Amino acid sequence: MSSTCKTKPIEIKQGASVRILGRIPTAFADGYFVGWALASQMRNAKTGALLADLAIDWDNPATTRVLVITCDDTAGWALGEAEFDIRLTSPGDFKLYTRTAQAYVLKGVTQDA
Repeated sequence: MSSTCKTKPIEIKQGASVRILGRIPTAFADGYFVGWALASQMRNAKTGALLADLAIDWDNPATTRVLVITCDDTAGWALGEAEFDIRLTSPGDFKLYTRTAQAYVLKGVTQDA
């Protein structure tokens, strides 16, 4: 699955909670992905090191139009370039991957007292 839309890299402050929304292209009918398993990982773009297995679910499981990707704590993520994609696996084990998205993990300015 890919999109012709170019997006800017996502900036994530180290230690912040992350919530990313992804829209399924309109070429897929509502409910097309019902029953498919979802997986997503954030990895360091240079080394491939795993930063986190991301939680992923549908905003509305009946329509399967919008994906919600979350991670509550990014404190342990290495600073620098990162990347993630989404793997959708059908009940028959057919695997479909989204385009890889770019992210930057940046140091936060505001610190605990």
